[in-house]
Amino acid sequence: MPVSEVPRLLKRAELYVRQTKYREALVLYDEAIRLEPKNADGWCHRAAAKIEMERYADAVADCDHAILLNQNYADAWSKKGLALYQLGQYVQALAAATRAVALNANDATAWYVKGICLEETGKSEEAEIAYAKSLELEILLDIKDEKNRVRK
Repeated sequence: MPVSEVPRLLKRAELYVRQTKYREALVLYDEAIRLEPKNADGWCHRAAAKIEMERYADAVADCDHAILLNQNYADAWSKKGLALYQLGQYVQALAAATRAVALNANDATAWYVKGICLEETGKSEEAEIAYAKSLELEILLDIKDEKNRVRK
């Protein structure tokens, strides 16, 4: 299969993820990564599927690979933070989430992960600020989604 098939593989894998067919998605992500190992998207999206499967250590490794390929890949930092949080590595998770929000201040998930990590590390006041930002972004995303539904 040629490298030109990688975008199609990633889209098909994403469809499987939406259907919660994570094993099927992993097969396609694996193939995409085999064909184009320097494509950070394949590594990051595979990490997301592994998070859904509760394979957090594997997800961290995939995020690290994506970050190695692109230090400024906000979504990879965000997913790494979430996986590290699930592993109970709150300080490292906080660092990853902080990097994610520095790269993309509109990432509601990264703000939420930052909040829960701050809470876990005893920084309740800072956590409240991060939670508020996460909630604000979620509300804005909900409004945007609703507007898009109305327009259709």
